[in-house]
Amino acid sequence: MRVAVAVAALALIGGCAEEPPRPAVIPGLSMVERGEMVADRMCAFCHQVNPEKPPAVEAAAPSFMEIANAPGRNREYLRQFATEAHLVETLGPQSMIMPTTLLSPEEREEVITYLLSFQTDPEIGRQPWKKLEPFE
Repeated sequence: MRVAVAVAALALIGGCAEEPPRPAVIPGLSMVERGEMVADRMCAFCHQVNPEKPPAVEAAAPSFMEIANAPGRNREYLRQFATEAHLVETLGPQSMIMPTTLLSPEEREEVITYLLSFQTDPEIGRQPWKKLEPFE
């Protein structure tokens, strides 16, 4: 009996250390649609990820539309940016890390595909990149 209780307690403790479960891939959705779902879950608190819906808080974070149409924003640039840790300023006393590093490689690709769906001229991605304040 004691062994069963100990095993159950270890399972509960171990479960607390795990990452929260990721949403299941929904069959039939495009990569852009899956990227929108991930962006709504992981990015929309600070960034405007949909042209018709403001971010959850008033933040200095650029919108996905601004990012997509800034010079040099192409898949390779966004891939590199999204895999690096970036401290962002907050209204509170501490900076926080942008959650891009918490995304799985698949989720990162989905969000990048969604973000690039707002790019109005693909030529802009081939231009030299310019800094978007305050995040780079």
